[in-house]
Amino acid sequence: MGFYAQVNVTTVIGAKAYEDVAARYRMPCVVTGFEPLDILHGLWMLVQQRLSGEARVDVQYRRGVSWKGNTAAQRLLAQVFRSANAVWRGLGAIAHSGLAFREEWARFDATRRFAVPMLSVREDPACRCGDVLRGTLAPPQCPLFRRVCTPQNPKGPCMVSSEGTCGAYFKYAYDGLNLDLEERY
Repeated sequence: MGFYAQVNVTTVIGAKAYEDVAARYRMPCVVTGFEPLDILHGLWMLVQQRLSGEARVDVQYRRGVSWKGNTAAQRLLAQVFRSANAVWRGLGAIAHSGLAFREEWARFDATRRFAVPMLSVREDPACRCGDVLRGTLAPPQCPLFRRVCTPQNPKGPCMVSSEGTCGAYFKYAYDGLNLDLEERY
């Protein structure tokens, strides 16, 4: 098991942000890009860490990610935003996991300027996306996977795009490679 850190966020926050995950959970981490060769190289890097019994943060995507990240962007974000509670599909509310405008920048907050209704998402109670996101369940173990939850009819956020865990399993593990991944979890 390992952790793939996505390049889009890590370009700003830096690979150092995952250092605690690797140390605390003894979890190998690799920052990788979205291109197929980046993903394969990142997977190879994760396997190398697992085989050697190491748990550290490696940067596969060196052409865009540094250890410290984009410090100018970090300063700007800290100037304009503050941490805020956020609700995440599949996971629920997580304290201090989102961003909100600081009071001096509130004039740019569309939810304050316009009558933006608060949307509530009613999730299918049988959807196990939260467990998939936490890594405690593989997508084929969800009772909805491939039966009623498909890319054409997603029931949870993990199936919404081909980058989502369930979407990737649907496309590659069954249609492309036909791997028996259920037995590995």
